[in-house]
Amino acid sequence: MLVILGFIVMIALGVPVGFSMVLSAFFYVILTNAVSLTFVPQAMISGVSSYTMLAVPFFMLVGELMNSSGITKRIFKFANCCVGHITGGLGHVNILSSMLFAGMSGAAVADCAGLGAIEIKAMTEEGFDVDFSVGVTAASSIIGPIIPPSSPMVMFGIAAGVSIGSLFMGGITVGIIMGLFMMLTVYVIAKKHNYPKHTRAGLGEIARSFFSALPALLSPIILVGGILSGFFTPTEAAAVAVFYSLFVGLFVYRELKFSDILRVLTTGIENLGMVMLLMASGKLFAWVLGMEKVAEHATEMLFGLTSSPVVIILLINLLLLFMGTFMETNASILILTPILMPIVSQIGMHPVQFGVIMILALMIGLLTPPMAICLFITSKLGGISFQRAFKAVTPYYIGLLVVLLLINIFPQITLTVPRLLLGNSF
Repeated sequence: MLVILGFIVMIALGVPVGFSMVLSAFFYVILTNAVSLTFVPQAMISGVSSYTMLAVPFFMLVGELMNSSGITKRIFKFANCCVGHITGGLGHVNILSSMLFAGMSGAAVADCAGLGAIEIKAMTEEGFDVDFSVGVTAASSIIGPIIPPSSPMVMFGIAAGVSIGSLFMGGITVGIIMGLFMMLTVYVIAKKHNYPKHTRAGLGEIARSFFSALPALLSPIILVGGILSGFFTPTEAAAVAVFYSLFVGLFVYRELKFSDILRVLTTGIENLGMVMLLMASGKLFAWVLGMEKVAEHATEMLFGLTSSPVVIILLINLLLLFMGTFMETNASILILTPILMPIVSQIGMHPVQFGVIMILALMIGLLTPPMAICLFITSKLGGISFQRAFKAVTPYYIGLLVVLLLINIFPQITLTVPRLLLGNSF
């Protein structure tokens, strides 16, 4: 267990997660002499040579392209026409925009950086408190990785050997329920503070905003439809999404310039470097965990404490929520999946259900200090302190934790849509 202790010590010292995994695994190989040192680079290369893994950088690139091509503005305008008249006004628009954007990028950070800037500016100009604007923007952004497509689901699918298409389908209902709970929270807060709302949009205005946003709204339909029909795989869907985003930005909305593409690609390559390091180091670290039989020891320890599946699932959820507060999502998935999947299988939970549970629990960590990357981004956009942003987002924890509890108790929430759409292949 020294390798685990070494990893924890390096994380505590502030060493990046990817390097912590590589160094702890490297020292394990040296100290145990279990394999030749040449195995280290071989294992790392095998971790990034997966065809399926190509979907991750592609979906990350889609988020950057969407934010640079005018798509986010049109989504926001359409959402405003649909729900801006409800008590809470732009708060509901904020949430619906994130749900629509989630069907294109599948990344919480892309939502914060792109839609967040538009949403916070629009809300504060209309008389909403900046704290409320920042809170709802941060909370709604974590819907991104739940509604397909989703980069974390791709990572989990690779790590657990689970169908990525099934995971995508499993997140649809959960994302919708999350949005409804957040809207309920916005309604209650708006009633209390008497926040403004728009007049109901006429059919003509709704139609115009719909057709303006239609090229963007077609993106999730093309992606999900293509996967379900078998026309392309989730990995190919990610590549299709990139080319579709380029086409819409360059030739339909004409707000994406050829000079912008280099900047977008540069950002994408930087993000890709971080993901590749995590994947490579995660593969090596997973091998060490297997050699040390960490999963077996963890299973024995949990079942030694209790034989109740309910208690075991509760402990797993608490672990996931805790890990999400201080570790990057993809790193947490790569580290925890090999350990937790045998335990989950033993208590009879479906891997798709568990995958959605894991990702939602880790997403809540994006709102929780000390990690809280979504809070850091939105607090900067709103020009308020991190402490004020955290206070503003706390009401949304209630709904998020209720949704997490529901998908733990009722597997039908995550499994019904895959069974209906995928049939015997699920």
